Amino acid sequence: MPPQLPVITFDVEALNPSNPAWLSTSHVVRRALEEYGCFVLSTKKIPWDLRETMFELSKDLFLLPIETKTKNCSKILGFGYGNYSSLPLFESFGIEDGATLEATRSFTHLLFPSGNDAFCKTAFEYMTLLSEIIHCVMRMVFDSYGIEDKQFEGSLFYLAKFMKYRAPVQGEGPIALPPHSYKSFLGVLDDNGVKGFEVKTRNGEWINHEPSHCTFVVAWSNGRIYAPVHQEAMRTSAKGVVRYSTGLFSFMKEIVEVPEKFVDDEYQLRFRPFNNMDFLEYVNTEEGKASKYAIESYCGVTTVASIDS
Repeated sequence: MPPQLPVITFDVEALNPSNPAWLSTSHVVRRALEEYGCFVLSTKKIPWDLRETMFELSKDLFLLPIETKTKNCSKILGFGYGNYSSLPLFESFGIEDGATLEATRSFTHLLFPSGNDAFCKTAFEYMTLLSEIIHCVMRMVFDSYGIEDKQFEGSLFYLAKFMKYRAPVQGEGPIALPPHSYKSFLGVLDDNGVKGFEVKTRNGEWINHEPSHCTFVVAWSNGRIYAPVHQEAMRTSAKGVVRYSTGLFSFMKEIVEVPEKFVDDEYQLRFRPFNNMDFLEYVNTEEGKASKYAIESYCGVTTVASIDS
């Protein structure tokens, strides 16, 4: 049987920090992230009808004329509209501060000057719930390690993403996004049920994630937890198949520093304190693009080992 990502259920008991199920679930989450770098989250926290509405409304973004799409710009590569000749199957939009009503309104007004209240309301409600999941997972990991998470309170910056992957036509390969690892602190991904997300395990095997209802793939990066290499592939011969994906990615506005508890004889210090946003700028420099392991070349104490290997 091919390897599968672990499935973790976030029910009412698991989401209550005062319930014993919270800590037991926290340990399961931490082990999954250490082993796979991500997991499939099964939860009813995101209403099914809200997900369906979000995917239907997000399709309107990709039907806009190109001159309107390109208004979604950002100083940070990948944070605005993405449409690259080298990645013909892929297209995306980004909303900086995407879990806030102000940013969602600004984005909606930019692309729909005549108004699109349904998109604005749905996107804000949906991304707010995803941000709550991110905060929950983050707190679970810290609790499992016995580390205070106060240093990160109020320091998160979110990027909301809307992504589209079309099926290849004759002469095109299936890889929509080549192998890469996220530069965010933690992210939550959702999709419309079309296969495409593939993640590489520590031993080099590829897992082809099977989409299922009410599940989200959660990715986490840090020195002790595995930062998975993954790709998006449209391995279908059917014409007209489109994979829509939404995601919320968190970044740290403050300096990221390895907690003292993470440093011992087995896990020696591997990364100097760094600024998450400065790192995003670095990965788009010639040096950053040329580096196989950008985080290590940017702030690594040593390059003997790699979090992506």
